[in-house]
Amino acid sequence: MRSKVLSICTTSLLVLAIFSGVLASSISTVVAQSNSLPVIYVSPAGSDSSGNGTFTNPYASISHAVSAAPVSGAVVIVRAGVYDEMINITKVITLESKSSQPSNTIINAVGKTYGIYVSGSSASGTVLQGLTVENADNHGIFVQDASQVSIVNNEVLHNGLNPTNCPEPPTPPSGPCISENKAIELVGSSNSVVANNLVEINQADGGIGISDDGQINPGGLTSGASNPAVGNVISGNTITSNVGGCGVVVAAYDPGEGVSNNIVTGNHVVNGYAGIVVAADIPNTSAVNNTVVANTVLDNQLPGIIIHSNTPGDVVSGTVIIRNVVSGNAGFGPQPTGIILIGAVNPVLDTSISGNVIHNEYFGIEVTNATGTRIFENLIDSTVSIPVSGASATTSPMTVTTTSMTTVQQTGNADTAMFASIGGVVLAVIALAVALTALRRPKPAAKEN
Repeated sequence: MRSKVLSICTTSLLVLAIFSGVLASSISTVVAQSNSLPVIYVSPAGSDSSGNGTFTNPYASISHAVSAAPVSGAVVIVRAGVYDEMINITKVITLESKSSQPSNTIINAVGKTYGIYVSGSSASGTVLQGLTVENADNHGIFVQDASQVSIVNNEVLHNGLNPTNCPEPPTPPSGPCISENKAIELVGSSNSVVANNLVEINQADGGIGISDDGQINPGGLTSGASNPAVGNVISGNTITSNVGGCGVVVAAYDPGEGVSNNIVTGNHVVNGYAGIVVAADIPNTSAVNNTVVANTVLDNQLPGIIIHSNTPGDVVSGTVIIRNVVSGNAGFGPQPTGIILIGAVNPVLDTSISGNVIHNEYFGIEVTNATGTRIFENLIDSTVSIPVSGASATTSPMTVTTTSMTTVQQTGNADTAMFASIGGVVLAVIALAVALTALRRPKPAAKEN
């Protein structure tokens, strides 16, 4: 068992339907709806020296087009082809494939630190859409201290080929290293959306990560600005065969910043090292009011959903885990586990676990050093040997027909389960509103066909 995974790795159906339908539609049409931003074209047949970025005389490289774009924003349309480069974005850019097909518009970042690097508050509002990003040494897409970023309908494949990962504790790093070396990593970013991407066969440290930023920059090689990670949405992604690390991680590294009110929803997390993790990793950090809803988490090498408080002074509280399907995952020890809460020092607080379907695990739900946990109305079938370990639930956790909602109390008192469920709905509605608001920006001039 790798010790790092211990440290890092509720909404209603109506809200979920609104979220997955309206939000995805808004993202995919944000460029097509406006007529005020300049449009710059890129083609393998173009020229950076003699081109001017027009439809008939495009640039040859994406980097040159981004550099030529005005600070106030532009739409960079990339024609089909392979582009051997790393893209640095420090201003507001909408970067999209002309075909809307990632498979034929490829950023090949072989030998490069990242594939696409979106950096700084001046890049807030950037959109990345319809691209394949592959073969980078570390992250395929790395966003640092830029908010309201949309990463939609991309394929992020085979990255992390020469990673600068941090060593496993207790070995100290010998130089700059990357703790959260995911295919897609957002650090110090709020109100951003990562939706409908294929994240597959990345080598370094797993799939998609959300972290705060500050003195410790878990995604980069240097410290960044002090920023929390609030109100981000990870939705509808397929995250598969990223065996180096966790499928999705929402993790806190910087005291006074934290990760809060983030939503992980509708993702398929399959055949990786671990599934979905919400954690505080450094002393006195916080992961508060995050929601894990309606994901499918299958056949990972460690537990499917992990909620973890790792070091002294950590606060991991208010996590809502609802309507996920969890099956065939392994465990930290010899026994497979579907959902696990672990307070390594401080207890995990006030977690609500309801409406989940758990199949083919030894432990359905395992609770270690957690208080105020609410476990109710989960469907845990006969393929699970021990439905709930370390806590109690309704008298029959094997069925969803009961209407009772039992509050589990290991120590102290907890809020009612109904309150927790309503709280999850509120968080989802807030995140939806924030994400949609983030997408209402000036629209580009009409495109030429």
